[in-house]
Amino acid sequence: MRKQAIRIGKNLCAIDGIYWSIAKLSGLKENLFWLLYALDDDEVHTQKQICNDWLLPKTTINTLIKECEADGYITLQAIPGRKRELQICLTEKGSNFAKQTLKTVYKIERKAITAVLNKGTSSFITDLELYADELRTAYETYKQSERT
Repeated sequence: MRKQAIRIGKNLCAIDGIYWSIAKLSGLKENLFWLLYALDDDEVHTQKQICNDWLLPKTTINTLIKECEADGYITLQAIPGRKRELQICLTEKGSNFAKQTLKTVYKIERKAITAVLNKGTSSFITDLELYADELRTAYETYKQSERT
């Protein structure tokens, strides 16, 4: 199993490095790249959810949200039934900015995913999600056992 874990780790680092290079190519700071990427999916997002899903530091995301709000790229809206959490929404200006700056990554991803699917490997995303969930669970269990 160790060899499989090494292969996964190696490939995840390679993927991360490629995304970092694409972010650099787009002219965005990497964390801003990921914030825009996360927000540009027509889903409802909160700061807490983005930090949990993308494992980005709360203080970094908070700073980026304030900067994006000041630049007119996002608005914060109340969520019915949730007193402390706000929905982060791209404005039209923000949506246009995100689509423009992220078009390169979307083009590269589309090409890569199409190539993978054409090879008949359609379960790799589900398998990767399953591995990430299990790894997170194992990590959280380990953290809990260390505290006791």
